[in-house]
Amino acid sequence: MADLLARAMEPEEVEAQQGQVVSLPEVEERPCFRVYDGWTGTDTGRSLRPGVWYHTMSAPKGDRDPVPVDTWICGPLHIEAQTIDDAANNFGRLLRFKNTAGRWRTWAMPMELLRGSGEELRGELLAMGLEISVRERATLGLYLQERPPKKKVRCALQVGWCGRVFVLPDAVIGPDAAGVIFQSGERGHEEHGQGGTLDGWRSEIAARAVGNPLFVLGLSAAFAGPMLARCNAEGGGLHFVGDSSTGKTTILEAAASVWGGANYRRSWRATANGMEGAAVMFNDCLLALDEISECDPHEVGNIVYSLGNGRGKQRAGRTGAARVVTRWQAFIISTGERTIATTMAEGGHRSKAGQSVRLLDIPTDRLHGCFDVLHDHASGAALSDAIKRAAVTHYGRPGRAFLERLTHDHRDFAERLERLKGLPDFNRQDFEGQDKRAAGRFALLALAGELATEYGLTGWPEGEAVKAAVIGFNAWRSLRGRGNDERRQILERVSGFIERHGDGRFSGADAAGESQVRDRAGWWRDGQDGRLYLFTSEGMRDALKGFDFNRALAELESCGALPKPGAGGKHAKSMRIGGRAPMKLYPINPHKLTGGENGA
Repeated sequence: MADLLARAMEPEEVEAQQGQVVSLPEVEERPCFRVYDGWTGTDTGRSLRPGVWYHTMSAPKGDRDPVPVDTWICGPLHIEAQTIDDAANNFGRLLRFKNTAGRWRTWAMPMELLRGSGEELRGELLAMGLEISVRERATLGLYLQERPPKKKVRCALQVGWCGRVFVLPDAVIGPDAAGVIFQSGERGHEEHGQGGTLDGWRSEIAARAVGNPLFVLGLSAAFAGPMLARCNAEGGGLHFVGDSSTGKTTILEAAASVWGGANYRRSWRATANGMEGAAVMFNDCLLALDEISECDPHEVGNIVYSLGNGRGKQRAGRTGAARVVTRWQAFIISTGERTIATTMAEGGHRSKAGQSVRLLDIPTDRLHGCFDVLHDHASGAALSDAIKRAAVTHYGRPGRAFLERLTHDHRDFAERLERLKGLPDFNRQDFEGQDKRAAGRFALLALAGELATEYGLTGWPEGEAVKAAVIGFNAWRSLRGRGNDERRQILERVSGFIERHGDGRFSGADAAGESQVRDRAGWWRDGQDGRLYLFTSEGMRDALKGFDFNRALAELESCGALPKPGAGGKHAKSMRIGGRAPMKLYPINPHKLTGGENGA
């Protein structure tokens, strides 16, 4: 008992006695660094605490000879390898250290953190639990740069594909995983966490998606991120639109559970610059954005373009030269009570066709909110609650299991995607360019969902993901309407202009006397086919503000609202109004703008 009490009172001495005895460096070996993983006894009778020690000699004073000096720098910290990217840039050090909780961890440290006084580096290490001497802070940088390690490791600077492997913040998956490491100047990468079991996720989340096409679509979208690069497909995503409390966020959370836990989901409450940083974090994965109403309507359009294009804003460096543009590729799931176009309109902006095709509006009006089948639950709300509980219990494992199979699957997925695009539901003869782009997006979702099923991750019947993709595509088309988005916007703009200003900025072309019209946009003339509006050049440009003028005239011509151009290729016709000299006017048939086969 006395021995036990003594050991409890003097644990450090006990550890030193139990540790190995080493010889301190000789005079000719100094200065040098050495790392001791535990309490270590020396041949001089001293006990060295665990950590990095700097063995040097004192400065001579007078006639005195220098004496050995042993200085503790920080906790145990090993430099395992030198990291470098494919372009021979972004050098770093692969560090292995023990934190104050007694646990070992690794971190690929960018060398750029050593610039200046190194405060940023010390802050990251301290936050990760490494104990650092307050007096010897500068010596830590000396230790890290003393001698480049001979071993070299390839580093990846962001999550996603790196050759044949897929890089996550805490793991590298694929056949060449041992030679790649994720390197980041920040410690916080909690998005890709893991919890529960894959079987639990399959039975409590994926199984409840059977018979619920929007739910299947959301989970398929979660697996689509890594498929973008394998299929040479463009980024983009889905925007689930519907009333509050219908299950939109539930589908979002379930999709996010493929890759991580509660910290994975992001909010629309961000600027375009801030959203760039979020997109880089989820490169080649899923970017889950909840509730578009939280975003400034003025920012929505820029964010949608940026996310879909996969490129950040061009910025200048400190010298004025262009900095490297950030790039990413991700599949996006977004939710909101309003469409992209409606949200942008609140900020006074017109939604462009490119934005609507990058983030496809999907209405969520099903039998029970977002669901069709309740799977033995009393209501859609009860099913939603059960899915949410499962999503915070079982998460992160399906995505990694998918990557384990995908990184070893060398089939041509681009060719397989083309076959899906060729299905009759995705390849009708009356489809225009935007319809085909959207069809390709849904075909990708079908491919990702069917592949996850083939890998044994979902438990869905074969063809479930394809059926859900077709239903989603048809829902998008029903909400959007037929034809080209920009054409429809042009027709609606001119029709709306006539409705607002028909009595104020137009007058009868054949009326007796000169009508006093302020800010005239043209005249009207009645004929056998009804009333035509004869726009002046200024009035026509005013009605088409925000559109390319010649492109808009061509669209008006294609739907029959504007006559074909004359011999000179001009759409404006020479007409006489009252007693005036002939003038060039644009005759618009308003019936063709809002009705008929080609109407809006």
